[in-house]
Amino acid sequence: MENLKDKTLVSVIVPIYNAEKYLTACVDALLAQTYTHIEILLVDDGSEDRSGTLCDEYAQRDSRVRVLHLQNGGVSRARNHALDVMKGEWVCFADADDEVTPHYVEHFVDAMEEGVDVIISEAVFVHEDGRSERLSYKRHGTLPLTEIFSVNELSAHGYAWAKCYRTWHMQSVAHGPMLRFPEEIKFSEDLIFVMQYLAISPKAKYVPYADYIYYLRSGSASGKIFTYEIERRCFCEYIAQMKILSTIVGMNLMQLSSSASILSMLFARVRNSMYIKKELSREERVTFYKNIAPEIRQIICDYSQGANVLVRLGYKLFMKGQHFKLMDWYFFFMIAIYYKKAA
Repeated sequence: MENLKDKTLVSVIVPIYNAEKYLTACVDALLAQTYTHIEILLVDDGSEDRSGTLCDEYAQRDSRVRVLHLQNGGVSRARNHALDVMKGEWVCFADADDEVTPHYVEHFVDAMEEGVDVIISEAVFVHEDGRSERLSYKRHGTLPLTEIFSVNELSAHGYAWAKCYRTWHMQSVAHGPMLRFPEEIKFSEDLIFVMQYLAISPKAKYVPYADYIYYLRSGSASGKIFTYEIERRCFCEYIAQMKILSTIVGMNLMQLSSSASILSMLFARVRNSMYIKKELSREERVTFYKNIAPEIRQIICDYSQGANVLVRLGYKLFMKGQHFKLMDWYFFFMIAIYYKKAA
């Protein structure tokens, strides 16, 4: 590595909530980095187990570790507090129940260059049964937005981790709005953050290293249903960010297969929430369907291959024909029957 790069301070942010079982493996891996000019920000988000105590013990043993103790407020709030106090010129993230190889930071630092503000690496996904698979990208090097979404399909893997970001977009308004994770969103908040970053710096450098080890565990946010308002905000924010990025590149990124599939998935989460949480009246549900822009409804209908045949049938019969009252009845009964059987 060049001497200049050896002097680059990289912050590593780890949000932690009741992660006592996994925390040691995660932090030990970060302390074993071959690139040593780092600060590790352990954010204890109101843990009720020994996570906070373990964090303090690490801080006592290694001066590179800094600990923030917060009342529980969620992963985005925890990350944002760390962004407020970090000192690094670059920042990357890790989750407390994951691990990294010793070269996680070094490979990012080796890839740093002028004109590149975000570096993206590959990752290894480990299933609960021990199977592993690699998240690989079709193209490496510095790519524009069009290829980030069309070739490497960022919409399908917009995680905060396995990426390293130049921090000037998070520390000064001189480079645009001060970026933060959206605390009001509880699902796909990582993807929204990455999209906001790319809207300010619309290119990324991909490196062919799989240094992040992501453990797929039951109980993740993908299996939870949040309130209608939380799910709706995520759906709407995704659409808003895609419109911004599409304007920047002069093409409709939403119509790319991976982007459209994410849109359809986010819509399905809102749809399910309306019937499972039972917060809205029938009129309010119908109004939600009516207010979706026609082009968005069309994309949802065209890219719902991952949905079961009854869902696709409902879209074809009622969404395309704008029969929203019938659509509401259809999904009201279909989801009620499905969850009754599941129970």
